[in-house]
Amino acid sequence: MTDEQRGDWLPEDGDPEELRVERTEEKVEVGIHEREAGSVNVRKSVRTEREEVRVPRRREEVEVERVPVEGESKEVSDAEIGEDEFVVQVFEEEIVVSKRIVLKEEIRLRKKVVEDEEIVEVDLRKEEVEIDDQTNH
Repeated sequence: MTDEQRGDWLPEDGDPEELRVERTEEKVEVGIHEREAGSVNVRKSVRTEREEVRVPRRREEVEVERVPVEGESKEVSDAEIGEDEFVVQVFEEEIVVSKRIVLKEEIRLRKKVVEDEEIVEVDLRKEEVEIDDQTNH
């Protein structure tokens, strides 16, 4: 075999009596990269519900009663006969509705880190060296 035929088989120091062959293989390196996995949206909305509340209330009513006078009738002078007007005020309770905002609940969201383990399968390549000795010794 000439030096040209040996080519890459010769070591860098050029010793023709020694042949060095490098065997390589892949090693797995596993790391972690953080990425966004999603999000949680918190949305408030308003729902209107109708509620019935019974409220007792009072009111005044005017009753008119006509009572005939019995017995001797009293004489009334001309000065007492005439037009006149009387006002009787009538009252009632009015329902007043008011609303106020009260705090009913507080929603708390916390993030926590959860650790688990995942198995990753990787195909690794390895060089193999075969030596076929065809000398006649």
